[in-house]
Amino acid sequence: MAEYITEQKRTLKKILEDNCDRAYTVDELFCKMQALYPSKAPGKSTVYRLITHLVNEGAVKRFIKDGERKAAYQIVMGEHCDCHLHLKCTDCGKLIHLNDKISDELLSTVQSTSDFSVNEEATVLFGTCGSCKKHSER
Repeated sequence: MAEYITEQKRTLKKILEDNCDRAYTVDELFCKMQALYPSKAPGKSTVYRLITHLVNEGAVKRFIKDGERKAAYQIVMGEHCDCHLHLKCTDCGKLIHLNDKISDELLSTVQSTSDFSVNEEATVLFGTCGSCKKHSER
């Protein structure tokens, strides 16, 4: 059964796409929608429901921000994002798509050395990107 895409869902997705380098909490998304579309902005419970749909569809990744209990959400730009691992910079929030071949090699190594299968759709490796490392070394 085809799902109807509401204007609110399109708006939320557009906000995330326009800010693809950043992760937002539901509260931040709600405030952003209120500021940009005051007359058409959905309630916070609707934003929760919409973001859950986008996560389930694989269009958005869910992260737990360092040192916080709230989840943050970021759009996944590009194809096959469920077929490789992602790297997430804890300083700037940048999401990096790990090369498929390198991702496969890493997952294979984990499987063969620990007899553990990693769910690559739900796995993100956190660290610091090259730009942030260079900036902090100055």
